[in-house]
Parts: sequence; structure tokens; C-alpha cells
Amino acid sequence: MEKLLTDSAIYPDSSVIKQALGKHYEWYEKFMEAVSEKGLSAEWRYYNDSKSWLCRIAARKKTVCWLSVWDTGFKLTFYFTEKTIEDVNRLNIKTHFEHAKPVGILFPVILNLDSAEKLNDAFKVLEYKRKAK
Repeated sequence: MEKLLTDSAIYPDSSVIKQALGKHYEWYEKFMEAVSEKGLSAEWRYYNDSKSWLCRIAARKKTVCWLSVWDTGFKLTFYFTEKTIEDVNRLNIKTHFEHAKPVGILFPVILNLDSAEKLNDAFKVLEYKRKAK
């Protein structure tokens, strides 16, 4: 798996993302439409520590998830506390998601999106994270 959108000089507008994602672009578009419909903001920014562009999906000041573009589709990374990670595990999600090593007190959950089924699961996690305190 290769991370795309690593050139800091090329802003990831819709044409750049479409070219990078290819056949997976339609799922990206559907996800971003849902983000907008839910009143969430999406902001692309280049991060030197990861040497790539990441999109921060937020509800006002609260970060809901991070979106990154890969050659296999796009990934959403959500961070949960120990208290809320148990609820995420109980969501009726059919898609396998990765549990990465904890980052401090937060538990990352990573979803690789490349199909409609995975997109529906992403919406469940997104909605839970949006409402979680």
C-alpha cells in the first residue's frame, strides 16, 4: 500500500484526488457529500510529520476523523478514548477495521474504504464519533 498526495506543492483539489483515487473516487465523493450534509467541515492541510496531505473532518472544533488517500482507496482514521472504544466494537460493523497501537490515551480505528459496504460502515462510525463525548 502506498500513500498518495505527498507533494506539498500540489493542493489536493477534486481533479487531483480523482486522478489519485481512480475507480475509488466515487466512494470519496459520496463520503464528502455526507460530510457536508451532516454539517461537518473538511479541511485539507499538508503535514510535515507525515509528509502528506490529510483531510481533517470536524464538527466545529472537534476532530471527527482524518482522511488520507492511498493507491488502494482512502482511509479514515478515528481516535477514541478507552471508554468509547468499547462502544465502537459493539457497533454493527461488517467491515474489518484495524486497531492500531494506542497513541497516548487514544485508540485509533482505521477503515480502508473501497466499496459501498465499507462506506456504510464508515457512516456508522462517523455518526457515533460525532455524538460521542
